[in-house]
Amino acid sequence: MEPFYQQNRIEQFVRVLEQHSPQEGLNYSMIENFGTLKSSQPILRHPTCDPPAIFIVGQGRKSCFVRDQQYDFSVGDVLVLFHPMAMETEIVAANATTPFLAAGLALDLDRMADVLIRMDRIDGVVAKPGVVNPSNICAIALNDTLLDLFMRLFNLLSHPRDAKMLSDAIIDEIYYRLLSGERGNEMRFLLQQRGDIQRISKAVDYIHQNLDKPVSIEQLATMVHMSKTAFYENFRNVMHLSPLQYAKSVKLYEAQKLMKAGKKVSEARRLVGYNSPAQFSREYKRHFGIAPSAT
Repeated sequence: MEPFYQQNRIEQFVRVLEQHSPQEGLNYSMIENFGTLKSSQPILRHPTCDPPAIFIVGQGRKSCFVRDQQYDFSVGDVLVLFHPMAMETEIVAANATTPFLAAGLALDLDRMADVLIRMDRIDGVVAKPGVVNPSNICAIALNDTLLDLFMRLFNLLSHPRDAKMLSDAIIDEIYYRLLSGERGNEMRFLLQQRGDIQRISKAVDYIHQNLDKPVSIEQLATMVHMSKTAFYENFRNVMHLSPLQYAKSVKLYEAQKLMKAGKKVSEARRLVGYNSPAQFSREYKRHFGIAPSAT
């Protein structure tokens, strides 16, 4: 299939990514929740919890693994995550000369929903598509329009006042283009405030906001007004993991972040709801391959 973008535009995009990626890993910018990701070497498959975001790969290749599914992203691919995603990732194609480079924009679902409301006022509410994939992961092909919008955000970084004045309008247009694109009708239906997707979103938010509390499928199902069976099946369809698997992954990932930030093992364990040191150590080592004390 022919790419939906001009090759010279991608080459320009890569140069801009290099300019705004002075360090390995995440590089934040003056525009809130907008930046780059750089890796100058392959990174082996490892657990992570990626935030809701839109990523555009400019160079290299990254793979995401969720349960028994693998998603590969290389030049010209766009990854959209609607909710925090517990998964494993691997950077496959990267070296010092041609590092892995991607642009990222955190996804604000409330703001995206506001754009959708404005679209619905013009178009009317879109009918449910014939096939709806409820997955939290949406992969689409890059096109010149979306690429140009990201380039415009990067261009604003040279002009702080422009960035403060104009970035919001560009981000709204990014949401608009996503909702108008190849999977736009599907995204619009999933984003509308109704149905099982909204209920799963409420359960995901509860897990993240109550990491120190135990997770009960019965409690979550009752909270979102679903039967235990329906909740379990719908949660797995959206998040690709069972509720308990998802909660455990999120808790362990948060514990890792806390310890890397300087918290003691015992404090991090307590903050993510583990009362048993032995259980925490066992599950942490199984998840990350190292003991908590080695983090």
